[in-house]
Amino acid sequence: MTAIASNISALWILIANGWMQNPVGYVIRNGRAELESFTAVVTNHFAWWEFLHTVPSAYVLSGFFVLGVSAWHLLRKNELNLFKKSFRIAAIWTLIFSLYLIIEGHIHGSEVAKTQPTKLAAMEAHWETEKGAGWTLFAIPNKEKESNSFEIKIPKILSLLAFHDPEAEIKGLKEWPKEERPPVALTFWSFRIMVGLGFLFGLLSILAFLKRHNPEMSHFLMRILVLNIPLPYIAVQAGWIVAEVGRQPWIVYGVMKTKDAVSPLSEVQVGLSLPAFIIIYGILGIICFWLIVHYARKGPEPLASTSTFKEKLTI
Repeated sequence: MTAIASNISALWILIANGWMQNPVGYVIRNGRAELESFTAVVTNHFAWWEFLHTVPSAYVLSGFFVLGVSAWHLLRKNELNLFKKSFRIAAIWTLIFSLYLIIEGHIHGSEVAKTQPTKLAAMEAHWETEKGAGWTLFAIPNKEKESNSFEIKIPKILSLLAFHDPEAEIKGLKEWPKEERPPVALTFWSFRIMVGLGFLFGLLSILAFLKRHNPEMSHFLMRILVLNIPLPYIAVQAGWIVAEVGRQPWIVYGVMKTKDAVSPLSEVQVGLSLPAFIIIYGILGIICFWLIVHYARKGPEPLASTSTFKEKLTI
């Protein structure tokens, strides 16, 4: 029930976020957006692609967490039967969703190219409009010069990936005023971190699947999976940076800018509330991760003997 409710909650959150990314089903009355079609909002294709990308990303994270913890105990020969089974289940689960995300990520990227061309241009540090645009493997974006100080490109691949046509036109950042462009370097590098880690997860999930019957024999893979535990968290955060920083300066894409949505708060209010949030949630975060690490390393409690179990039942 908790899992189902969490997924439904994620759906409504992402429908709301999807409206900010691709506003539909509204009219402007008296200077504000008002709902005109609930159906259009709920069926917003951009929101659904977000849902189909974000939630499976969490599934991949959870899968690699179980794989990593299982690998840690298998290396120490703790509860081999239990952790071989948990490893096997997580390996199948993670393989399915890791490979799915690679495919869905490409489809989602094509959706971004159609609905948020400025974000695509920032993701690729693409400055000049051109047909048959190349895909940037590596670049050093230079915001002041409106170009890349250094870049390595594969010809025509960006057009092919974005519109499935090697000769398709890709708009460059110079098509928009400077004040309507996203922060390029942060969006560019966050996208590459997300994609690079995504392909790494695909490779690791294949190896884990192949070794799922006797994982304790593959010591090197087990060590890699333990070290890999924090990487899905980084990938998810990098993905959200692309999603939210990449749509700037818009809080509602093409409708309302972030600077126009700022609440009228005083410096004192911000000066007090922001440090309070950082301190409180920082402490909670430290406690949370300490508990996760502590109990993950500890492993399961030993099974009680039959006689002890009967004694407890009698009591």
